[in-house]
This record gives sequence, structure tokens and C-alpha cells, in this order.
Amino acid sequence: MEKLYDLSEIREMSGNDESFLKEMIELFVTNNTQYLEELNLALKSSDWKQVKFFAHKIKPSILVVHANGLKQTIMDLNEYSGKQTNMDQIPVLITKLNEELPVLCAELKKEIK
Repeated sequence: MEKLYDLSEIREMSGNDESFLKEMIELFVTNNTQYLEELNLALKSSDWKQVKFFAHKIKPSILVVHANGLKQTIMDLNEYSGKQTNMDQIPVLITKLNEELPVLCAELKKEIK
């Protein structure tokens, strides 16, 4: 099975510092769990500025861990909510994020046990 992420960039940035890696993973999980909750609230109230805000907050961490399965999802969500285009796709993208981001977080947590 292909890994959902690749930590080589973070390992390289940290000089293979395991405590730094652990801290980065903990931040990823904590922050993105919170951002996803906020993103869902923003969707419920059709607050596209907030949807864009939280998609933009999630995007860098998805990119830095090379979570390629979510890369296009978060890029599209960020763009569509910002430009308010393809509005019918926004709930679909958020559903995918709701399904896959917690799985990614769970897998990352295994790295630091």
C-alpha cells in the first residue's frame, strides 16, 4: 500500500531531529483537526471567506508532508472558495477532506509512538 504522506522534506529541514519531527506531527494533527472543524462550520453557514481562510491554513501542511492524495483537493478547495467558482464542488471537496484528513492524521500519529 502506498503511504499517504512523505516526511522526507521535514526530516531534511530538521536534520533528522526526531523531537522536531514529533513536534511538527503533533502540530499538524492538532491544527488541522481544529481547522477542519472550523471549515465545516464555515461551510454550514456558507461563509466562503472562512472556507477559503481555513482551506488556506490547511494547504501548507498538506504540501509539506506530501499528502499527494489530498493535494489537489485542498488546492481546488482553496481556489474555488477564494474565487467563489465551482460552488457545487466545494461540499464534495470538503467531504473528501473530512474522510481522508483524519486518516492521514491517524497515520502520522503512528510515526511518533
